[in-house]
Amino acid sequence: MKSNDMLERIKVLVSERRYIITTHALIRMSDRDVTTKNLISLIANGEIIEDYPNRQPCPAALMLGFVSGNPCHVVVAICGDRLSVITVYWPDDECWVNCRTRRL
Repeated sequence: MKSNDMLERIKVLVSERRYIITTHALIRMSDRDVTTKNLISLIANGEIIEDYPNRQPCPAALMLGFVSGNPCHVVVAICGDRLSVITVYWPDDECWVNCRTRRL
């Protein structure tokens, strides 16, 4: 699945409320004060910065969005007819040059 097709599919699944938030993601959201409303807005308005079309068991992507003006990353996977939210985190300077570019 191409990145643009994946983004479109992700946004459709979110708009149709066909998503699950994993326990891990819920814990990370709580740790980072990211609400479900923030998360859904981030995904609905976000962009894919890395895609993992061959990831098993489901194609996945790293998305960038903003929460209260701050960059936030979310990893999602398209598993059949639903979107799984895997984790949520704030990009840090050790791993990221900027919120879109990973350090090598």
